[in-house]
Amino acid sequence: VGNYRQWLMANEANDIAERAKIKTLENVIVKSKTKSPVQVLDEKYASGLFSGGDGYQFDLVNDPFAKSAIDIFTYLQGKVAGLQISGQGANTVLTWRQGNPALYLDEMNSDVQMVSSISVQDVAYIKVFRPPFMGGFNGGNGAIAIYTRRGNDVRNEPGKGLANNKVEGYTLIKEFYSPNYASFSQENEQRDVRSTLYWNPNIEMTSRKPIVLTFYNNDVTKAFRVIIQGMTRDGKLAYYEEVME
Repeated sequence: VGNYRQWLMANEANDIAERAKIKTLENVIVKSKTKSPVQVLDEKYASGLFSGGDGYQFDLVNDPFAKSAIDIFTYLQGKVAGLQISGQGANTVLTWRQGNPALYLDEMNSDVQMVSSISVQDVAYIKVFRPPFMGGFNGGNGAIAIYTRRGNDVRNEPGKGLANNKVEGYTLIKEFYSPNYASFSQENEQRDVRSTLYWNPNIEMTSRKPIVLTFYNNDVTKAFRVIIQGMTRDGKLAYYEEVME
């Protein structure tokens, strides 16, 4: 029994010694920043001296207003301080600090004519570098880098590859025809066999304001069926039908 107690005491002493070696750390707070869509595009498209920096960045993948722009230069108008854009299409003139900024298409030297011919919907990312730009030639007056879409950024074309059919909508409204026998017309010489002699969808009448309706009869009718449908001022439906000779 004595040996057993000694064994328990020794075991407890070992446990206490092991626990003493364990240190409880203070609370650790892990912080992380999510990347913005523009940062994701920059990492995906820009490389070398074109990557990073503090230039103007434009995300055309997630910009719903980009589709309304005629071309890249129209899209950039008024978005970059100091960059002046005049003219249209291939005749566009770019001026920045009394010089012309360099143009790059997918990081290759380009020109106004080439860039103006690209559809805005085919562009994913635009990066405008302030003067001077050290990433290429003629960068003393700044540079504009345009990146065309690729991979998952390629624009979706709903229905592409699917069968399509044009469904006709409503037919155009037809006005009610009533001949005018008060004046001579070659058409009036034909036999008149109209089944509906008069139709008017909008007649407003009161007890103090009688309505006089006039119409021309056809060549075969001797009795008239009069049908009146309407609604009272308090919203009640009205219907009246009578045969008159």
